[in-house]
Amino acid sequence: MNLGKKTKKELLEIIRQLTQSNLSAAPNTPEENLYRILSQSSQVGFYIMQDKKFRFVNSHLRDYAGYDEDEILRMDPSSLILPEDRRKTRKNAVMMLKEQRFSPYEFRIVTKDGRIKWIMETVMPITYQGRPAILGNSMDITERKEASHRLEELEALESSILDAIPQAVVGLHERRINFANSAVKIVFGWHREELIGRSITIFYRNEEEADEIGRRFYSALVQQRTYETEFPCRRKDGSEILCRMKASRIGEKLREKRIVLTFEDITEQKKAQEELERSRQELRNLSVHLQSVREKESTRIAREIHDELGQSLTALQMDLSWLIGRLPDDSPVVREKARSMSRLVNETIESVHKITTELRPSLLDDLGLTAAIEWQAEDFQKRSGINCQADIRFTGGLIDKDLATAVFRIFQETLTNIARHSQATQCEVTLSENEKELCLEVKDNGVGIKLQQIDDPRSFGMIGMRERAHLWGGTVHVRSIKPSGTMVKLLIPLRKGE
Repeated sequence: MNLGKKTKKELLEIIRQLTQSNLSAAPNTPEENLYRILSQSSQVGFYIMQDKKFRFVNSHLRDYAGYDEDEILRMDPSSLILPEDRRKTRKNAVMMLKEQRFSPYEFRIVTKDGRIKWIMETVMPITYQGRPAILGNSMDITERKEASHRLEELEALESSILDAIPQAVVGLHERRINFANSAVKIVFGWHREELIGRSITIFYRNEEEADEIGRRFYSALVQQRTYETEFPCRRKDGSEILCRMKASRIGEKLREKRIVLTFEDITEQKKAQEELERSRQELRNLSVHLQSVREKESTRIAREIHDELGQSLTALQMDLSWLIGRLPDDSPVVREKARSMSRLVNETIESVHKITTELRPSLLDDLGLTAAIEWQAEDFQKRSGINCQADIRFTGGLIDKDLATAVFRIFQETLTNIARHSQATQCEVTLSENEKELCLEVKDNGVGIKLQQIDDPRSFGMIGMRERAHLWGGTVHVRSIKPSGTMVKLLIPLRKGE
């Protein structure tokens, strides 16, 4: 008989047939030797128990229990079992011996060195040496149990992570849902159990849109790992929502259309963004209107001051000059008083001229932006003592009056900042153009602006410059330059016909 080629089931059947013969076998009989051969050829723990004592154990059982043969034959078999598992193990063994249970049962043992191991066991009644006995087959499944426990922990962790994600997450295989997290209830109104096995088209408004988004995702995921877009979706109650969707393929390559999708409901967020943008645009339109009104009012006030007050002061100066020329020479006190009045009138005329110029430079209306920039640079140099050189390369002729005003006001604000904060001794101004845009660049050699100053929400002058530029589709760039100083660069696109 070739026992090495027999299966475990066949070997157990041979044992059953031999033990059922009720032969009384003395030690070292052919039957005893057969038990030993069978036990050594088995790949699992093998024992015979009689009168609540081990009569025979094979090497596999001794190895995982940690006892030698003499020790294990002398001990109570139940002492191997973890105390918490003894009652249940005894119950399972009795049920199997009575053929009331046919599947293996599991329990824990305590090894000689104190470790706890998981064992899977089957038992069957036999006759050994003419008396009833139990034949047991056991297997050390500790590693499998630990691996299974780690897998359960990993699955629980993955499930917890999925449920902690606020976006709806679903897994797809051939466009059918095979898993979903709990957030699908929040986003779409579906319980995840309702979705398993259903087509992903349930999330879209119609079949055509479902096919469209499917083509987008799968064509993109062939080339890249992830793809993100925004797309209209539908909830369980039929209401429409806008979702930010992100797809990721499972594995290095897209096979069997296995992907993971996340859905984030951005309907309210989009509405808020649109409302915010609408409010911003309304505020900008209001700002344009207010600036236009202010410029017109400044122009009107400047004209009235110039025409009314300026003319009156000029007439008064002429009268004083006439009066001084007719005063008698023997009245020096009166003559000096008249001259003092004339000087005061001249100073007042200068003040009126300065006020009207600040309200609305006549050069800007009469000669245009280039002349106004040159004059402002010269006037700034006189008032501040900072050397200011203007390089005018703008030859595009007349531009929109309101645009010229915006550029000029930005230039004025830039010079004001230089005078207040830069500690500069000189600055350079360049006004140029190309086919697409107008460029105003102002550099100084001062201490340089700090990043936090550029983005300071309390810097209303900087905000005003940016807003003026934005109204014309332009931008204002402010940065420090080496070795020291600040550069302000205004770029405004030139429209056709300007």
